[in-house]
Amino acid sequence: MIVRKGVVLTTVLVLSVIVLVLVGIMFFMLTSSVQMTGISKRYRSSLEVAKGVSQYLMTLMDSDELCNYTDCTKPDQPIDLGNYTSVGDYRVQAELLRYIVDSRTGAKIYSVEVKVVNTKVPSEHSTVDFVYKVE
Repeated sequence: MIVRKGVVLTTVLVLSVIVLVLVGIMFFMLTSSVQMTGISKRYRSSLEVAKGVSQYLMTLMDSDELCNYTDCTKPDQPIDLGNYTSVGDYRVQAELLRYIVDSRTGAKIYSVEVKVVNTKVPSEHSTVDFVYKVE
């Protein structure tokens, strides 16, 4: 009789440990998934800010006004974004990497880099590089 009680107690304890381990794994997976969802959401938000600023810069390029906001004669020049340097929780920087005027066609070619950094979590950021041609 005593041996059977010992076996039952051992079995119950082993099963309890297994259930506790499974519950712990489920909690770990739940918190990891919530963290990944937050990281993904913040990245998508910063990417949307970068796309919006890029669209604004392309509008300036189309109207031939970008050189009013930066020195187009030199490479790697920061672009003054005015009110767009801060959008919500994001800090935005833009740089004119290169500006070329095609002597044959007169087309203007801009190479730009837009960096967006989350001010609350600086390790989370996005960068958009693009080349834009205005004929």
